[in-house]
Parts: sequence; structure tokens; C-alpha cells
Amino acid sequence: MGFDAAKFERAKFEPRRSRVAVPALAAFFEDGEEVVFDVRGLSSNELHRALEAGKRQGSIESIVKALAASGDQAQALRKAIGLTNDTPGEIAKRLEMLVMGCVSPVLELPAAVKLAEAFPIEFLSITNTISELTGQGYALGEPRAASQPTTA
Repeated sequence: MGFDAAKFERAKFEPRRSRVAVPALAAFFEDGEEVVFDVRGLSSNELHRALEAGKRQGSIESIVKALAASGDQAQALRKAIGLTNDTPGEIAKRLEMLVMGCVSPVLELPAAVKLAEAFPIEFLSITNTISELTGQGYALGEPRAASQPTTA
């Protein structure tokens, strides 16, 4: 028999997760805490948003130019939203992936940008793991054990 669509519809799925060791960032973790980032795979909507990041960056650049009266204001605005003129589309995509796929620590775009600039190898390692998890699809969720009845 082929694909069981009814069984597929009933199935519960959850994003695949992984932990990425980031020893270069040890100075930013509490003593004794494991130096890892907990990441997950992305959904199709999240992946599409990340893939569109390069295009959005061009649109944002147009808005920045229109809003800013001078180059200094434009650069300040770009920095405030975590983008610069020379951010390649691939990096913009990976920044989006990091913000959406990083479970712990939770990162906002400015922190993700700083991580990418200061620790490019760790940034690529983390986002490569998010890509791998996304490519594997969601995992079939474990059925929850029924609670045991209690007596009064």
C-alpha cells in the first residue's frame, strides 16, 4: 500500500532540535553552564522568510534612503536594524535563520548581527545546523504517556 494520508494527517510533528557547541563564546556563559546553543529546524514559512531576507534587505535599503535626510542618519538607521550596505544576501538569510531557529539563547537581530561579525565560524556552524535540521523535516512527535489514575 502507498502513502497513508489519513495516518499522516493524524500524526503530531515537532521541529528537530540539536545542540551546537560554541567554545569560543564560553566567556559569555555562566560558570559551569554548558557552552552550547540549542537550535531547531525551521517550518516552511520560516524558511521562506529567511530565503526572502536578501530581497527584503533591498526594500529596506530603499526605505532607509527615503527616510534619512543625510548619509549619517541612513547609516545609523541601518545599524539600528542590524543591516549595513554591504550585507550579502546569504548572510541576511542566515541572520533570519539564526533569529528564528535559535531556541536558547533567544537572539534578536542586533545580537545575531554582532555574533556574525565577531564570531563568523560559530555563526556559520550554528546556521549550518539549523539548515541541516530544516532539511530533515519535522520529527514524528512521541505520543504522551497516559496519566496514571490516582486513588483518593
